[in-house]
Amino acid sequence: MENASKALIMAGSVLIAILVIGMLVLGYRNLSSLEQQKEDSESDSTLNYMVKFEQFNRTLYGSELLSLANLQEDYNSSYDVNYEGYDRIEITVVTKGIVNSSYFKEGTYSLDAISKDQNKIETAISQYEKPKSEYNNKSVKYYSAKRNREIASDFDISVPSSVPDYDIESYLRSNSTTAKLLEEIQEYKNLTTIYNEFRTGKKFKCTNVIYNNQNGRISSMYYEEI
Repeated sequence: MENASKALIMAGSVLIAILVIGMLVLGYRNLSSLEQQKEDSESDSTLNYMVKFEQFNRTLYGSELLSLANLQEDYNSSYDVNYEGYDRIEITVVTKGIVNSSYFKEGTYSLDAISKDQNKIETAISQYEKPKSEYNNKSVKYYSAKRNREIASDFDISVPSSVPDYDIESYLRSNSTTAKLLEEIQEYKNLTTIYNEFRTGKKFKCTNVIYNNQNGRISSMYYEEI
């Protein structure tokens, strides 16, 4: 009986040891599987970005170049770049500039700098699209679409019916409020013209794409205005 009891105890110990080892192996396999899934997911995420960048390897309008700037910002702030050691993507743009404009000037710039100009001009334009109390709670944008006679009427400026529209400006400039309004209308129109010219009138050809030698992913792109 004593030998049988010892044999049962030994058999139980072996069984428990086998179960513990089995659980450890299973746990290791599950952990390895999770790590592999994480790596695959991160790799897929990076590759998806690369596919998106490849779609911009062509001639772009200015509006598309600004969309590329958003994609670049998203990628360069991503987990893969900041924690997994992937290269940032640097994009260089050579532009011919816009005449008499302090935005999108001639020269060689990073796409980040072009994006900053976009933010500046959009902010400047937005100020003219907000209602102002001195302009009857209407915006400069609103009045930019009105004829001079309509503006004069809105500000109770009396203009004889015989005066042609192009001569009404002198009446508006004799009033400090409408004189300021005319100046802001002109500035608003100038800004929107510059912005629209860059977005729809400019084309940029992708002349070079450089890939990382180790992982084959894009590390830089180069555009020139045509």
